Formats: sequence, C-alpha cells, structure tokens
Amino acid sequence: MTSLFPPNKQVPLAHQMRPKTWEDFFGQERVVAQLKNLSKPMSVIFYGPPGTGKTTLAHIIVEKWALPKRYLSAVTSGVKEIREVIEESKKIGTIALFIDEIHRFSSAQQDALLPSVEEGDLVLVAATTENPSFRINRALLSRSQVFRLESLLLQQNQEILHRTWFKVGAGKTLAKDAEEKILNAADGDARKLLVILETLLSKSTTEGEITASDVDEVLGARLLAYDKNKEQHYDVISAFIKSLRGSDPDAALLYLAIMLEGGEDPLFIARRLVVFSAEDVGNASVHALPLAIATWQAVERIGMPEARIPLGECTTFLASAPKSNASYLAIDKALQFVREQKFSYSIPNHLRNAPTATHKSEGAGKGYKYPHNFPNHFAEESYFPLEWKENPPSFYLPTEQGMEKHLRENLRKLWGQKRF
Repeated sequence: MTSLFPPNKQVPLAHQMRPKTWEDFFGQERVVAQLKNLSKPMSVIFYGPPGTGKTTLAHIIVEKWALPKRYLSAVTSGVKEIREVIEESKKIGTIALFIDEIHRFSSAQQDALLPSVEEGDLVLVAATTENPSFRINRALLSRSQVFRLESLLLQQNQEILHRTWFKVGAGKTLAKDAEEKILNAADGDARKLLVILETLLSKSTTEGEITASDVDEVLGARLLAYDKNKEQHYDVISAFIKSLRGSDPDAALLYLAIMLEGGEDPLFIARRLVVFSAEDVGNASVHALPLAIATWQAVERIGMPEARIPLGECTTFLASAPKSNASYLAIDKALQFVREQKFSYSIPNHLRNAPTATHKSEGAGKGYKYPHNFPNHFAEESYFPLEWKENPPSFYLPTEQGMEKHLRENLRKLWGQKRF
C-alpha cells in the first residue's frame, strides 16, 4: 500500500511548492482556522474547485494527527483496495485514509467504508470537486465534517506566483503583462498557475525576460472554466436565470456565452428559457412563451453554431421584458388548495356537459349563460363548484406589469375590485 503522497522521481513544480505548514498555506483562511481548532482526528471531506488546496490541507492535517496514512484514488481503486486498508488498520491501529476524487466511488464502495469509519479503524480524509450532498452517501456524509474551499483570489495566486518565481525563476524576469496573462489564465487555480510557470521555465528558447507572447504560446487556446457535468453547470445556469429575472440582458448574455463556449447543450438552455418565460415573464408579455418555444424549435432544427443567434435573441427579449410571476404563483396556489380539501366537489348543473338527451333531462347545462350573447361578451355568473359558490377562493392576482396590467383592468371592469 502506498503512502499518502507517493514519491515521484520527476516531481512536478506543483508538488515541489506544496506547503508543508499552516504558515506557508495561502487562502482559505476560514477553513484553516477551523482545521487548526480540531482537537482530535475526525473524518473530513474537502470540497471545492481544482487547485484550491484540498490535497494540501489533507496532507497538513494528517501530518498534524501523526497517524499512519494511506492513499487511494477513486479513479483507480475499488472495494478490494479499501478492504486491504481496513485489514491493515486492524493490525496496526487507526489509519488516516486519503481518498482523492471520492465522488467517483459508487454507493457500494462508499458503504464499504462506513463500519470502519464508525468503529474508528479509519479516519477518512477525502477530496472532491463535486458537491458532497449530491455525490456522497448520506450515512458517510453524516459521519464527516465538510469543508468547502473557494477559488483563490487574484492576490493569493499572485503571492504564490511571486514566491515560486523567487525560488525557481533561475535569474529570469517576468514581464508585468506576462504575469497578468498567467494570473488570468489560472483563474483561481493554483495548480494551473504552477503548471503554466513550469512549462514557461522549461522552454529551452526562453532566455532573459519572459514576455506576454511567451505566455500566449504556452497557453494556446484557453480552456474555459466550465464543466457541464459538474456543479459549475448548476451555478452558471442559476446565475443566467437570475440575471434574466433581474432584467440585466448583458449579464444574461455573459452567462449564455460562458455556457455555449464551455460546451453546454444548447437544447438544455432553450428548455430553461421556455420555463423562465412562463414562470417569470408570464402574462406581462404574452409574446415571451411563443418566442421561447420558437427558440427551442429553432435550436433543435439548426444546431450550433447558428443556434447561438436565436438563443441570444430570446435571452435579450426575456431579460428586457416586463416580469410577472402571478400565473406561476396562481397555479401553485390552486394546486395547494385542491390538495388541502377533505371533501368532494359538485359541478353546478349549468356548467355540466350535456352530450345526450338523458344528460339534458337530468338538468345538465340548464341555465348556462353563453357570454357571447351578452354585452361585452360577459355574463356575471358563478363558475366555482357549489361548495365554494358563496366564498370563492382567489388564486390569480394580476400585477401592473406590462400587458398584465391590461388584463387586470379588464378583469376589474368585469368582476369588480372585490376579486381582482
């Protein structure tokens, strides 16, 4: 069984620069403070974006505990390897088991850890880029303390860059614009930062000052920080919808561009626009839902890259349109009302269907007032079941937004303000 961090003959720069103490660690101040206060070994799960210090903090905390340590990668290990560690722990005592990418373990593999974690044979130290609430078994999660790590701030990555350059720069200088390009490309990921630096320093043609063009050559086509299969997928679509709801077309377009450039399924975006148009624009603009459905159909039929055009059109319209969630709230109120009723309901005779003579002889349809036969195509009538004729519930409360204002005025003209 390997140690927590297996040796490597050609040690990457990111590993060479890995902090060994709390004092050398940059960022995550809140998490570090909590870890320092842990009085005894306990199972912990570090969760956050790549290159934010999950593995480093695992190393530091395990060293502090002074326990035998073992390393498993969920990518290459299974139940067999877990059982080997468990058997070893029964011989030598408690082992700190570090599992990288633990979200890749199946439920069965995670379950295999439970008895040993409960009995104290193992102290689990795990790292994941996925939200543990989605990917870690509830029983295992309840026995662990979860620490969420954030992307590093620009200043923190800059400090790491300066410290690294001081140690390994080998007399070379780094132009200011080159440094800015490196920091922007790293995007809060210390490991990515160090990989870029290592590549720059290893270029045999690089002498003297490293320029922005040197950095451009190393970076090539920058990969956007977006993973459509992980949590960032949910964060970006959430920001997109909230920007639409907040009537900011520019912010919405930014998130749309991030999703499209990151490889998001354009049909997924189109479906969300359809939902948004009904939920958040509603009757304030009756053009919203037809446009969103037309966008969905267009995206489905023409595909990318042309699909970006109707997606952009629909996004800017929905962001700019007046907003109302009155219809959305109304159907939910009606559903809740129906669920809470403890008795049956009776459809009044004048509203019943009368397809046959028998139905008509029973009174079905009798007394129905056909609205188009009355002035303004309206006849005041009760359309509720008999149980609620005297005290009808209220669900739809039109707003003063956009076209819905005219709907409200019309309803008030017909029914009076007592209802609308």
